[in-house]
Amino acid sequence: MADVFISYKKEDAPLARRVIGAIEAVGFTTWWDDRIAPAEHWDETIEREIAAARAVVVLWTKASVKSQWVRSEAQFGLDQKKLLPLLLEECSPPLAFVLVQAINLARWDGDIEHKSWRRVTAYLHDIAKGAARSGAEAPAAAAPRADWRGAFGTHVNGEPILLGDTVTTAAPTGTVFKDGADLPLMCVIGAGGFNMGSPRGAPDSRENEYPQRRVDVSKFALGVYPVTFEEWDAARRDGAVAHAPRDEGWGRGRMPVMNVSWNDAQQFTRWLSNRAGVRYRLSSEAEWEYACRSGSDEAFSFAGALSPERAAYKLKRPAPVGSFPANAFGLYDMHGNVREWVEDSWHDNYVDAPRDGIPWTSGHSAMHVVRGGSWQDEPWFLRSAGRGRASAPERCSFIGFRVARDIV
Repeated sequence: MADVFISYKKEDAPLARRVIGAIEAVGFTTWWDDRIAPAEHWDETIEREIAAARAVVVLWTKASVKSQWVRSEAQFGLDQKKLLPLLLEECSPPLAFVLVQAINLARWDGDIEHKSWRRVTAYLHDIAKGAARSGAEAPAAAAPRADWRGAFGTHVNGEPILLGDTVTTAAPTGTVFKDGADLPLMCVIGAGGFNMGSPRGAPDSRENEYPQRRVDVSKFALGVYPVTFEEWDAARRDGAVAHAPRDEGWGRGRMPVMNVSWNDAQQFTRWLSNRAGVRYRLSSEAEWEYACRSGSDEAFSFAGALSPERAAYKLKRPAPVGSFPANAFGLYDMHGNVREWVEDSWHDNYVDAPRDGIPWTSGHSAMHVVRGGSWQDEPWFLRSAGRGRASAPERCSFIGFRVARDIV
């Protein structure tokens, strides 16, 4: 029996051969329907092979998503918890499978060292190790990469921290991952729409929060915490940033980095992008507020008034990141601790502001938006809609930042 069952549409045979060649090149055996012997009952054979395989790889293309037989094979693999969907063309999987994380190979050229293909290899090695633990014979394959499920342990909420290479556009909101041991912990934020800003006359609202408008945000990832001193210091050891921010005698480690400018934050995101091979950046102001609200239309991401048990504000110093409860998306310190740089230039209000969640960069080029409020601020600044500004070179003890990452 083969390690991997390949489910595909006949018209996609050339694509299937490419996938099969790559799977076999890393030491796994495959089965697909060109191996049905004469006089065999093909339906019985397929059911037997699916049942025996360690993984069912379904090749989603514009043709296969319409095939009832491919859907049935995929469902069989899903029911047995061994389905691995691959997107070989830009298409939407059938509705029953949209929540199953797929690996996008639409731009894959057949190279087994390609970043996207390494995700496939990581999954196959993962199931091989599972088979070895259960006493089945594992394939004689090349040395595996780190287990992509829980590659960096588990998060405080009990969820495994995934290997960033394995996170695709199919990942649901709340999926946590890292692109490296010393890189920030990231959280997937699903696409959606929300009302950005404040309704006119809302308690504690300001003119710069008007007019409130509907904004649609695409899927992205945002740091679970503000960037910490230990993460900044890792970039400095790497030679990626020259600035050594003061910690004001409050300690480094898991304290939020401060005394960093908008320009400094840009250097840090470039370092992350180079390390991870995927684009890191500051979030747009719209992305930040959408993630902060996490589904809430209230003043804060939670019901009721702000209290010292919920955030760091009106204090004499910041707190270590994660000291207060997370919001509904699993993000910490969106209210208080340090104000956070975002990508957008400053505008005095939201007149003519974008409605698609992209950064608004056409305004005051020397001034950028900061969000979230800080350890020294009054409660009104910590509201989800609260806005502030600072000049791009400014460094102070109450401004830090949080990073965003594209999901591809």
